[in-house]
Amino acid sequence: MIIKTLERIQKAMLGQILVRKGLLSEAELERALSEQLNSDKRLGEVLLDRNMISQAELERVLREQNMMLGHLLVQEKFVSPAQLEQVLSEQNRSHQKLGELLVERNIISLAQLEKLLEKQYWQKNGFWLIS
Repeated sequence: MIIKTLERIQKAMLGQILVRKGLLSEAELERALSEQLNSDKRLGEVLLDRNMISQAELERVLREQNMMLGHLLVQEKFVSPAQLEQVLSEQNRSHQKLGELLVERNIISLAQLEKLLEKQYWQKNGFWLIS
């Protein structure tokens, strides 16, 4: 079950996320992508240059898109920052997946891990807001 959830986690394209969140219309995205093709700028830069989104909105969406499991664990208060550091250190030595180590050590349950991985998946694809 964990493997299937992990396989689903992938980055969505920035433009798709902005449209899903209602920060940009499809037409605005098309205009920005068209302009991007004729420049060496990233989509976010084009959107900022044209005042289609704010710097704060762009930063928030990029932060959500790149949310790591460890950050979610701390954010949801499943682990303390100190516990996370300890498990990450162990992960570096054992080369196991973070979630597997946490479940193996009885720090979180399998159900909690599944919930967090699902939240991570949806958030990375622009369907979940950071609380």
